[in-house]
Amino acid sequence: MVVLVILAAVAALGIPMLMGTLDQHRLRFAADQFRGECLETKVKGMEDGQIFCLRCQLGTSTLVLDRVLDAHFTAGLSSRQTTSRFDSADIFDPFEQGGFTGSSEDFRLRNPAQPPDTTNTEGNTRYIKLPEDIVIVDVITAAEERAAFYLGLTAPGESETEESTFAAEDIMLGELRLGETADAGTVWSAPIFFYPDGTTSTAAVLLRNKSGRCLEVRLRGLTGTCQITEIQFAEKYTGELNSSRY
Repeated sequence: MVVLVILAAVAALGIPMLMGTLDQHRLRFAADQFRGECLETKVKGMEDGQIFCLRCQLGTSTLVLDRVLDAHFTAGLSSRQTTSRFDSADIFDPFEQGGFTGSSEDFRLRNPAQPPDTTNTEGNTRYIKLPEDIVIVDVITAAEERAAFYLGLTAPGESETEESTFAAEDIMLGELRLGETADAGTVWSAPIFFYPDGTTSTAAVLLRNKSGRCLEVRLRGLTGTCQITEIQFAEKYTGELNSSRY
């Protein structure tokens, strides 16, 4: 009986420690999975000459990956620069005159709350699931001109309208959640872009497990490389993201 009591006491102490270790392992696995998806998307964008966008459904473990632009689009130029380039060759607005392959909708970011076009045989929309007990708490991105254009906003200095001025001010002020959308209680993160030249959005993604521990996956825009931070308690987190958002 004494031996059984001792074994029961050891198990009572050891099982919570083991479960905590397993929870941390799943959190690290989710971060590695996210990093792998980013690397794969970066390579695919460079190989295909396409621009891709990754968004996270906050408060869940769901990601959605979309193709943003047609391969014939001149990536990296703003709308005014692109149109002027075609005007100089006596071609009017390429979006209206068929200068690019596809419809004008191909050149804007799809609302992630809307279902993808099931008639699209290319399969440009892909849903990704992290481990179910891992929550995407918050996402921030460094606002920049290309991202603003692909979100349908006017780049700074291109127009003097009141609406575009506000959009430009958001960019100039470094709005970290530019493009975050909410629909019927579902919040989709600011988009993370992957460009054909190998650059990406500069972003940080905060993941948290059911044990209240969290870590960041940081994406460096210039190189498209990911760094995973050390695991820490969410209540002691001191980064720029909101660890208690969900």
